[in-house]
Amino acid sequence: MSDVVELAVPVRADLLVLARLTAATLASRAEFGIEEIEDLRLVTEELCLSVTGSATGGVLHLRFLRDGHSITVECSLETEEGAGAPVGEPDELSVRIIEALVDEHGTGSDGTWPSAWIRKRGTKVAL
Repeated sequence: MSDVVELAVPVRADLLVLARLTAATLASRAEFGIEEIEDLRLVTEELCLSVTGSATGGVLHLRFLRDGHSITVECSLETEEGAGAPVGEPDELSVRIIEALVDEHGTGSDGTWPSAWIRKRGTKVAL
């Protein structure tokens, strides 16, 4: 079974909690363990910060895909500058956090806006 959830939120630090909450909810539905849920929450925030960089405006578009015991988070930034603006280069600590906590990650474009994505597979919780 899979779920797709899409969010569009203004670029504001206080609204990143929505991305973290969505990631945690889907990870719970994917039967991630407590530590895996917390890891996904943290790396989702790092992903959003890497895409927004120093942007002070615009809209952050998030797409969460739960497929079995895997969660993919795609994040793109819609700005007034338009297409072609590169994804902000995350600082070294963010890169290390992302690499340590996910199975796969990358950057690119969703066709219009700069984007980045992460994928984390959970280990099924024993019942």
